Amino acid sequence: MENKLTKEYLTELKKKVLNVKEPGEIEKILEHKTLYERFVDVAERKPDSIAIYYFGNKITYRQLKTLIDNAAKGFSELGIKYNDIVTCSLLATPYAIASIFALDKIGASMHLVNASSNIDELKRELNKVEEESGKKSKYFIATDLLVSNEEKRNELQKIGIEKIITTSLIDALPMGFNFDKLKFRIVQLKKKTFKIPYDLNSIFNFEQILNIGRQSKKDVEACSFVPNKLVTIAYTSGTTGNCKACAASWEKLDSMIQVMGMTELGRFEEDEIMFSTFPFWLYYSFENMLMEPLFLGVGVALDPLFNPKDIAKRNKQYHFNHWLTVPPYIKTMAEIGKKTDCSRWKIIVTGGSELSDDVKIAGDKYIRENGGTGEVVQGYGANELLGSAMYGYNENPTIGSVGKPCIGNIVKIRDLETGEELGPNQEGVAYVYSPAMMTGYYGDEEATKHNLIPDENGVMWYNTEDLQRYNERGEYFLTGRIRRIVLTLDSEGNPTKIIPERVKRCINTMDEVYKCEVITVPDETTVNEAIAFVVPKENVNETMLADRIISHCKTSVPEYMVPKNIYFINDIPLLPTKKPDLTRLEQI
Repeated sequence: MENKLTKEYLTELKKKVLNVKEPGEIEKILEHKTLYERFVDVAERKPDSIAIYYFGNKITYRQLKTLIDNAAKGFSELGIKYNDIVTCSLLATPYAIASIFALDKIGASMHLVNASSNIDELKRELNKVEEESGKKSKYFIATDLLVSNEEKRNELQKIGIEKIITTSLIDALPMGFNFDKLKFRIVQLKKKTFKIPYDLNSIFNFEQILNIGRQSKKDVEACSFVPNKLVTIAYTSGTTGNCKACAASWEKLDSMIQVMGMTELGRFEEDEIMFSTFPFWLYYSFENMLMEPLFLGVGVALDPLFNPKDIAKRNKQYHFNHWLTVPPYIKTMAEIGKKTDCSRWKIIVTGGSELSDDVKIAGDKYIRENGGTGEVVQGYGANELLGSAMYGYNENPTIGSVGKPCIGNIVKIRDLETGEELGPNQEGVAYVYSPAMMTGYYGDEEATKHNLIPDENGVMWYNTEDLQRYNERGEYFLTGRIRRIVLTLDSEGNPTKIIPERVKRCINTMDEVYKCEVITVPDETTVNEAIAFVVPKENVNETMLADRIISHCKTSVPEYMVPKNIYFINDIPLLPTKKPDLTRLEQI
C-alpha cells in the first residue's frame, strides 16, 4: 500500500507495529516523506477540503498549496536554499504555516525561537548556531509583533541577519470589518508595527514575498527525503535563552506523525476541526497542533492571541472537535461557565503542567452541562520526544493519569539508584523509547549522551529525568520532576516555561549572595511564578540586595522567569541526602 496517511494505511501499519515486541524494530517498518510531501499527499487527495480556518476565512488545501509554492519561489528569489538555517519565530497564522511548508519544500533547516525573549538571548542562540554549523542564519521570519522594535532589528542585523521577513495577524483575514480585525489592529498600533520599514531589500512582509514568487520564472522543485537531514531546531524551555536545543530530522518528525496517526485511529476523522492556539516554536504545537491534523485531513482553526475567556466565542465561530490546550485554560473555561455547545467535542488534551483532579472534574462537568460527552484528559511529552509521548486516549482513563504510551512508544520505569526496571505501582525514573525523538541536543554532545541512553542492543532511550509509576492498566502517573520545569505565560500571554535551576544560577553569580534556591508557586495571572530564597553574605543590606537581584535577573533571564518575591533566610533547609528540601521552601 502506498505510503500515504490514509485511514487504511494507518490501520495496516498499526497492526504491524502492535506485533513488534522489540524496541528498535518499529523504525524498520516505517516509511517516510518530507513535511511538504506529506502535505501534498493530502492536497492532491482532497484539494477542496478546508485546511485552515482563520476568523471567518476558510483556506482549502489547494489554496494553501498555492500560497506555499509561491512563498517557496519568493524565498528562493531572496536566496534561501537547501540546508540554509532560517530562524523562525511565528505565531499561529495562515502565512506562518505557508512559510513553514515553503521552507521545507526548499529543504532549509528551521531554527525555531521565541523572539519575545530579550535580544541578548536571541543573539546567543544565533551565535551558537553559527558556531556549530559554520554558517550564519542570514534569514529571520517572524510575526511582525515580535520584530517591531527598531533596536531589536538593528541588533539582529549586526550579528548577521541579512533579511527579515514578517507575517502579520491581519494577513489572510476576511475582507471587511470584524471585531477580531479591529483587536489585531489595536495590538499592531500599540506595538508600532506600522513603523517597520519594508524596503524590498533587507526587510519584507509576506505579501511582498508572495508577489515576488508569483512573478518569478523559477521552478522550485521539492527536495527529496533524506533521513538524517537537519530540519528543525527547537528549545526545551520554549525560549531562546540558555537552554538545550533539540534537533530533529525528517525521519524523526515524520515518525511522530505516524505514531500519532496510529494512536488517533477512531478518534480523528477527516474534515473534523482542531483548535490550535500555541506559537509554532514548540514541537508540541509544531507537530501535534499543526502537522498531525493537516496530514490526517483534519482542518486547523487558529487564534494567535487566544484568551481562554473567549473559548465559547471561538467554539461558536469554528465548531471545532478537538482542542489541545493547557490546564489553566480549562480552569478559566469552567470558572466563567459561559454556555457553549460542546456536543461536537471529542478530544480535549492538556499538557505543559499538571492537570489537577479539581480542574479535570470541573472541566468534565462543564462539558456535560453543555451537551458534550467528551472528557478532559492529560498528556505527557517533551521537546526531546518532539511533542506528545503518551496521553489518556484509552477508554475511561484513571483520574490523575497522564495516559498510556502512544502506539509505537514504550516506557520503562527504572530505579533511581540501581537502574533496575520496576513493576506496577513502583516509583522510578521514566525512560521512553520512541521512533519519534530528537536526533540530539544541537551542539551539546555531553547533554545528548546524558539523556539519550543506548540499551544493550544499541537502541536509544530518552531519560526523561521525571519520576513516574504505572498501574495494572498500563496507565502512567507523573509523581515528581527532577528538573522542576513548570508552565507560565509570558507578557504576550504565550505559554512558556520557568526553569528554576536557570534563575538559581543567575542569582548565585552575584557577589553578595552566599546561597540561593528557587522554587515556583501558582499564580492566578501567569499560572506559575518564580520565588527566590537567598542566604546573603554578612553585612549586606537585604532591601538593597533584593532590588539588585531583581535588576540583575531582568537583564539575564526572560521577564517571565524574574522572581516575583525574594525571601532572605539563614540557610537553605536540606533533606537527609543533603539535597535542598524544596517541600519545606514551598511551605514557607
